[in-house]
Amino acid sequence: MLFADRPFFVFLPLVLLGYHLLRSRAQKYTFLLVASWVFYAWASPGYLWVILALTVIDYAVALRIEATDDPRRRKWWLALSVVSNLGLLAAFKYTVFAVDTGLSLANWWGYSTHDRTWDILLPLGISFHTFQGISYTVDVYGRRIRAVSNFRDYALFVAFFPQLAAGPIVRAVEFLPQMATVPTVTAARIEDGLRLFVGGLFKKLFIADYLHLLIVDPVFSNPGSYDAAAHRWAAVAWAVQIYCDFSGYTDMAVGIAKWFGFDLPPNFHLPYLATSITDFWRRWHISLSSWLRDYLYFPLGGSRGSGTRTYANLLLVFVLCGLWHGAAWHWFVYGLYNGVLMCLHRAFDRATGDAGWRTSGLWKAVAWAATSYQLVLGLVLIRMTGWDGGLLILQSLLGVGWSPTVAAAGLPLVAVAGLMVMGLAGHVFETVKFPAHDFRLPSAGGLGYAAAVVLLVTLGPAATKGFIYIAF
Repeated sequence: MLFADRPFFVFLPLVLLGYHLLRSRAQKYTFLLVASWVFYAWASPGYLWVILALTVIDYAVALRIEATDDPRRRKWWLALSVVSNLGLLAAFKYTVFAVDTGLSLANWWGYSTHDRTWDILLPLGISFHTFQGISYTVDVYGRRIRAVSNFRDYALFVAFFPQLAAGPIVRAVEFLPQMATVPTVTAARIEDGLRLFVGGLFKKLFIADYLHLLIVDPVFSNPGSYDAAAHRWAAVAWAVQIYCDFSGYTDMAVGIAKWFGFDLPPNFHLPYLATSITDFWRRWHISLSSWLRDYLYFPLGGSRGSGTRTYANLLLVFVLCGLWHGAAWHWFVYGLYNGVLMCLHRAFDRATGDAGWRTSGLWKAVAWAATSYQLVLGLVLIRMTGWDGGLLILQSLLGVGWSPTVAAAGLPLVAVAGLMVMGLAGHVFETVKFPAHDFRLPSAGGLGYAAAVVLLVTLGPAATKGFIYIAF
């Protein structure tokens, strides 16, 4: 049961109704916590214990950290939180990768092995709520926030269902202060939430999912049956798809949170308008990028050490960023690719300094085109279904070593082009603010939004594809 699934459109109104009918803060938050656990258990049956166990550990650890001034004890308690979160994350996410890598190495060395016949399902949102738990205990350790005395409040911060499955990664310093009193839900907030929810649903169902069906999945599944032009179309379509899919989820999550009176942090800021790889990572998945900066890059020393140390820190952070997204070698390569680009851009910045030509319109246009090209090349690495097919698409994008096979006749390129334009127009949607209307549901405005949701769900693809970042 995820945002675009039909059962969710029964679950959500019931939770909103129950939440707003209850009077006291304790009743509201208890009800919302239980609903969030139900949402989690529905998506990950049998794994509710994972989020419960980590919630209990981090809640207790934070209280112990705050209760002592002994530096050694504080570090030990913090280590318990970090090891618990990363340990469970590694067990679920990286065990299969480690076993498969070990079997491949054994076969390469000539040992006879049996193929793996088991698998491990990933609990819902484990990559996200583990980072939330770590940031909370680290912030308590750094005395940036007080430990939460009420277990229900801390558990709701971790399990709040709008952002539970795919973020944004919410920090305690951003969310917990909002819980001090029951937030007020105004008509303007309701309408703002509706605008975000409907816009995100449109991005998902009518741009991301149709691009997937029309060109991305057919071409990436069998790139040898298509020519270079189709490969390039598919690569660009994939860039639009992943943006509309992920930002669509974020829009919906932020919109739903507003109906409960909470504000979630932004996760995108016009990422495909970036003029450098550094600029891109300041705009894309902002909650993850800033988390890695504050809780990994800075503790490693950031740019305070030697140049060699700084470049090593950048490479390590982005390799880990790649592996955070997925436990596979192509994700490792994707992280390494971005790390190398970050190092090259840093070296370029230091070499050119404040050169006047870098402020010219021509240079900005060239920088944007080069950055977009680099991004599309990198995104191929995470969408390809195999190295042979991925290299074939990369060759088409690079213009080297390609020979035609089967022409991509019949591809609805006009329709695809229109969808791409609408996907890129989503960037503008992020910054547009419509005038707030003081309406009361039901009203013409409210009924209009409701009708839009019904139409989107009804007319969208029959087999809705799950959100891409749910798998991370």
